[in-house]
Amino acid sequence: MIEDKAVASEVCSRMLKINASIDETIVFVQEHCSVEEVDNFKRAMGEVMYMVFEQALIPIYKKHPELVPDGQRVSGITD
Repeated sequence: MIEDKAVASEVCSRMLKINASIDETIVFVQEHCSVEEVDNFKRAMGEVMYMVFEQALIPIYKKHPELVPDGQRVSGITD
């Protein structure tokens, strides 16, 4: 996907920040919304998070496996 390792590293960092922001937002929604709203929101955010990993991070990790964060397992790339 992205050949330049420095650019790939920055993209990974930014994508992981998106994930962290989504996690924080889910907590916020849990504190302020109904169970039904929380369930719907979590389901939608799960799809977004999946797309971030599947469409952005996984292709980068395949090209640059050294960019996989310590402790993170990626099927087919890390143990």
